[in-house]
Amino acid sequence: MIRGKVRKELSLILIIMLIAALLTGCSDITDITLKKDGSGSYKEVLTVSKSLWTMASEAYGSDEAILAVLRAGSPQADIQLKDITEDGTACKQLTMSADFKDTEAFQKAMSMSGITSVKFSSRYFSRSAIYMPMEDSQDLNDTLIDQLTTLIGDNPELLASLTAELKNIKVQTTITFPFAVIDSNGKLQKDNHTVIWDAQKLQQDQQTRLYAVFDNKNSNSAPAYTGAVDGKNYNSGVTLNIDSKDLLNKVTVNGEDISSDYLFLSEEGVYKITAADVNGNSSKISFRIDTTKPSVKGVADNKAYSGSRTIKYSDKGSGIKNAKLNDKSIKSGTVVSKKGSYTLVVTDKAGNKKTIKFKIK
Repeated sequence: MIRGKVRKELSLILIIMLIAALLTGCSDITDITLKKDGSGSYKEVLTVSKSLWTMASEAYGSDEAILAVLRAGSPQADIQLKDITEDGTACKQLTMSADFKDTEAFQKAMSMSGITSVKFSSRYFSRSAIYMPMEDSQDLNDTLIDQLTTLIGDNPELLASLTAELKNIKVQTTITFPFAVIDSNGKLQKDNHTVIWDAQKLQQDQQTRLYAVFDNKNSNSAPAYTGAVDGKNYNSGVTLNIDSKDLLNKVTVNGEDISSDYLFLSEEGVYKITAADVNGNSSKISFRIDTTKPSVKGVADNKAYSGSRTIKYSDKGSGIKNAKLNDKSIKSGTVVSKKGSYTLVVTDKAGNKKTIKFKIK
């Protein structure tokens, strides 16, 4: 038995994510029309067997409770649920449709979980998952696995039904563009403006990005970065966006090839990133994330000493920027013997500060 309102909400989210978001961010069939200014409309249709939907509905409480959660998450969308028969099977069909005013709103429409990056211009379109190294996403994955395990343990019949449906579910995204398409990793239609992407084919080709090219002339402009500055040190996570006038062809992070133009990085270390577009224009950026305070030896916070102390400090990350004792600069290895109260502040190049207050009696 699933316990508590929060667990029920999380269970529902997991079901929807598993069916919809984890399968390339699309639930069954998605049809999108884009205009030149980035506005447009989308219609997303999820069709599942009535038996599976009923189990999810019972786990959450009711159909209306499920719809209430979805409407709260997408207030701009018209969300409808109806009974249909497909290939002789009784099904539930969930339809979400809405107009969007710009690319940012379109990005939200393309991913219920909000984990995709969308780029659209008169030259190309691309949609890719946001890149997070394994360490950054591990906590989220562990949480989802724990919650899913709890749900499955309470309802093994749901697992069997869900697994069977996932093997056969058809996940397809169709986008009609305002520009003629000259290249794409989807199937171009006869009108030269519409492309259909099939999730199973993308998976077979080991591709996670959707793209369509409208203009392949060389812009002679290298990819640019926002969110970080080359050579800088940061004491918190970095969200890096790669803007490119031509479609990106290859992005590497510390030698690893990735398929994203939007990165969230939080683990400590040096990041060396290279981006190259389809016309060979490339650029590089390097920076360090250092969230650890400098190390200090010889004195400890809120301690009193009866004799002289030798203060030593170091930093294994970005390095020491400065060290001050009672607002005066000191070098590592300085001996302090004069009686009094002291405040030592050691700052590294990323801005992490170690503050120690002590006394010599």
